[in-house]
Amino acid sequence: MVTIKVQPPTQVQAGAVMYPPLVVSYDSDDSYDFMQVALVDSYGRVLVDQLYGTLSTSGKTLNDGHASRSSRSKEYAVFPDLSVSYAGVYALQVTAFTMDYAAPGGPMAVNAAQATTTQIIAYEQNVAAEIPSADESALLRRLRRDGGFGVPRAPR
Repeated sequence: MVTIKVQPPTQVQAGAVMYPPLVVSYDSDDSYDFMQVALVDSYGRVLVDQLYGTLSTSGKTLNDGHASRSSRSKEYAVFPDLSVSYAGVYALQVTAFTMDYAAPGGPMAVNAAQATTTQIIAYEQNVAAEIPSADESALLRRLRRDGGFGVPRAPR
């Protein structure tokens, strides 16, 4: 199961990089091969060529034992530089894929799980920067400290 751990901002300026960045997690037992993010409209239709940045990534392990009561490790995937091209009302849909190397037609990616963010409204004009929740901020700091996740700092 894919879980949205850090929601993107509820308001963004079209063309500007979103902060906080989208972060998803899943149990390492799920063994997904990669994650892909897509922009969807209010009807759930995928909008092509309107979302830019890191659209595909693989998860990386961060031992989450001290952050929760579980000793199970978590995989996190960070989408650090997403931006929406046009003003409108959207959401981000994250799809987890596994590879099926035994498929009759050759290797193929199989949709294994999905999660959708809360609504994002993109405006043509500047919008105020959003501050992540305390839990989101703590996770972003841990991911930044661990290195390799590409978590950006808050804009000034």
